[in-house]
Amino acid sequence: MNWNRRIVVFFAFVAGATLTVAFGDLAIQEPWKAPEWTDGLKSTLKVTPELLAEGAQIYNTNCVTCHGLAGNGDGILGKELPIKPANFHTPVVRDQKDGALFWKMSEGRGAMPSYKTLLNTDQRWKVLAYIRQLSPQAKLEKAVNLLPVANYVIPKNLSSKYIPLPKKITNAVGSESLVFMVDTVITQLVRPWSMAFLPDNSILITERSGKLKIVRDGIVLPNPIAGNVPKGLRDVKIHPQFVKNRMVYLSYYIEPAKPDGGYTVLMRGRLDGDKLVDETIIYKAGPFKDGGETYGSRIAFDKAGFLYFTVGQRTIDERHRWKTVQDKSNPSGKVLRFNDDGTIPRDNPFVDSVGVLPEIYTFGHRQPQGLIRHPQTGEIWESEHGEMGGSEVNRLKSGGNYGWPDVTYSRNYDGSLISPDTARVGMESPMHHWVPSIAPSDFDFYYGSTYPGWNGNLFIGAMIQGKLNRTVFKDGSPVHDEKLLDGIGRIRDVKAAPDGFLYLMIEDTGKIVRLLPLQKIKN
Repeated sequence: MNWNRRIVVFFAFVAGATLTVAFGDLAIQEPWKAPEWTDGLKSTLKVTPELLAEGAQIYNTNCVTCHGLAGNGDGILGKELPIKPANFHTPVVRDQKDGALFWKMSEGRGAMPSYKTLLNTDQRWKVLAYIRQLSPQAKLEKAVNLLPVANYVIPKNLSSKYIPLPKKITNAVGSESLVFMVDTVITQLVRPWSMAFLPDNSILITERSGKLKIVRDGIVLPNPIAGNVPKGLRDVKIHPQFVKNRMVYLSYYIEPAKPDGGYTVLMRGRLDGDKLVDETIIYKAGPFKDGGETYGSRIAFDKAGFLYFTVGQRTIDERHRWKTVQDKSNPSGKVLRFNDDGTIPRDNPFVDSVGVLPEIYTFGHRQPQGLIRHPQTGEIWESEHGEMGGSEVNRLKSGGNYGWPDVTYSRNYDGSLISPDTARVGMESPMHHWVPSIAPSDFDFYYGSTYPGWNGNLFIGAMIQGKLNRTVFKDGSPVHDEKLLDGIGRIRDVKAAPDGFLYLMIEDTGKIVRLLPLQKIKN
């Protein structure tokens, strides 16, 4: 891993006693001691629940991607560092005085920036207060508004052919529009990434290790799908005519290895019982110099059966990877469009353009993480990560330029501007964006009567905040966001399933949960 790749992780609060120094590919630790005078630094703030809540918000925005939800040093970006981020529960950190940690947070060193310009003095003390009270065990289902379960019942008209409904209520969560139960339906998954609901009432689940698991009657079968299922799995989608052809589409990432680079790959195969057969690679993008730890590649089909595939920004030559995104001679930062067999449709927007990849449908994307067909309009929608802030949801238009990095709501991780412009003529603006960043996952729209008050709403995982985000649309534009399930973890996938329920896949806890609307008992 080169130094440029390493310093992307600006928000690692390396509060421990070591410093990472890089010389070429070599990483070395050396002691990092605060000056003795820092022992006298003390906070003047009173630690209250309100102060800790503010500290948690700052931590979840700036620190959690490296240090993890519970401060164990296991954040998703921190895993790419050759020397892991500090675990705040180890003695080497816990035994340091507040003043020393405050000084390190303020000054920064190595891959960790100085926070004295990014956060004011009170904000830094609030983060430190929050870190001091962190539990080693993350709260997996910490809801914002828990209500007495005795006051509610599961409506009798609800049922599911995928996973039987529970016989009793174990929790009741209040929200702006309704009360619901978080029903944990699947556990003990390892780094799950995507799920697909099949017409025969089974569910396919991808794990990054290369396991394609299958769920029947609410039970994960002991043996995953057999066949040539690749490692580095990401997305799974079934063909629109799956009942007839049994075709399954998978994406995966091949990590860089000398002398070759990394690749993002789109493949398909036919499901014969519980075995994948006739496996065929239909597209391979690369070679890339970057690893795939935080990389997303998503698949979608439109109403006409055309196939869409996302390729996030990657380093492909000596240029900074940002420079590749507006260049249409490569797949970096693009959404691609194919026939279902991987051939190029004749009506693709750049199919007759010289020097342009004919598979490109849209460009100017940073790091796509979600891709769906809108259940009512049939349009293709995409979500993507910004840098610091500027997470987006986009409605894709053929040939559209979505601006990155020339137009963005993001800033660099040191707080400086990436671009002075958030909009330009000839570039598509996002349908919705978030500042600070939510690190969006895959997402879905819900339409139906199962959840009163949620019809037409968009549901998307806010991975960096460990929440579910509900966006209300009016006349095609977003008008309101509600944060749900604070602390539930990194929601990687959201599906409005054929049974009418919303399912959430939680990557870091290895769970799938279902939201069940509850009915209040009449007195």
